[in-house]
Amino acid sequence: MPQNFDRTQPADAVKFFRHCILTGNLEGALSCFDEEAIYIERDGEEIKGLENIRKPLKHLCGWKPNIQGIKHKATVVGNLAVWADKWILKAHAPDGNPIEMNGATTCMMKKNEAGIWLWLVDNPFAGQLFED
Repeated sequence: MPQNFDRTQPADAVKFFRHCILTGNLEGALSCFDEEAIYIERDGEEIKGLENIRKPLKHLCGWKPNIQGIKHKATVVGNLAVWADKWILKAHAPDGNPIEMNGATTCMMKKNEAGIWLWLVDNPFAGQLFED
């Protein structure tokens, strides 16, 4: 069943991104990022630019994980927003073994000229900063 997402709202922009990941839609997932975006890997590496962000997103889309947000907070100031949430990821690895992860994300978003919210900085592993 097709779903409609109002990407002019930060929460629906996040829902659209997660739907793209769940359905393995790499191009749709990439469309959620600004051209100058930075994606922060689990080890803290900053990956800059859409063509470089493609690699970790391709890996994630290959799993087709179900990512559920538990709580979220969006703070909007003009055409910028900060998004924070807790998430749970469930998927199966290519070998069939189950994958379960959880964490917290922080993102900086920017509204483009069409009114669509895009990621400037995506840090899906931000919660690890506070682990001992």
